[in-house]
Amino acid sequence: MTDEWQSLTRRFAISGHKGYVTVATDEHGRPVLLEIRMAKAGGVLRKLLNALAASISLGLQGGVPLSAYVERLALVRFEPAGWTDTELGYAHSVVDYVARWLGLRFPGAGAIEPAAEVPDGETCPVCGGPVTWDPGTPCPDCGDIGLAAAGPRQLDRAGAHSGA
Repeated sequence: MTDEWQSLTRRFAISGHKGYVTVATDEHGRPVLLEIRMAKAGGVLRKLLNALAASISLGLQGGVPLSAYVERLALVRFEPAGWTDTELGYAHSVVDYVARWLGLRFPGAGAIEPAAEVPDGETCPVCGGPVTWDPGTPCPDCGDIGLAAAGPRQLDRAGAHSGA
């Protein structure tokens, strides 16, 4: 990943509750970082939105397609809810608004494509089976994601993963 990203900030209001969503994109225009800020929001809502944004950001950087988040988080209901000042109309929650806006703003943003092919003869670092799957997906035999991010990980003597 690069050291600099382009970003876009969107102001919104849901039933008078003002907020901002900021999305940073990689060199291909795919979202990789999300921040959600609400003005005058209580501490619990603010911290939950921060945690959700951090979780989504980690997933996007790890190759989870934006569409997976949009499908799962659209129409989530909790307060504040109400009419927005945008083309989205009624928002069932801040999370609903952000998910649907991301889906409209980045309609084709899928998973990050694998950077390189797996060499022939590579084996899974956990189960030792032959690598017959694409980088970015878990091993079909044991579910390890050692090749998903940046190549195989090594197991130390205690059996813990190291590396990517």
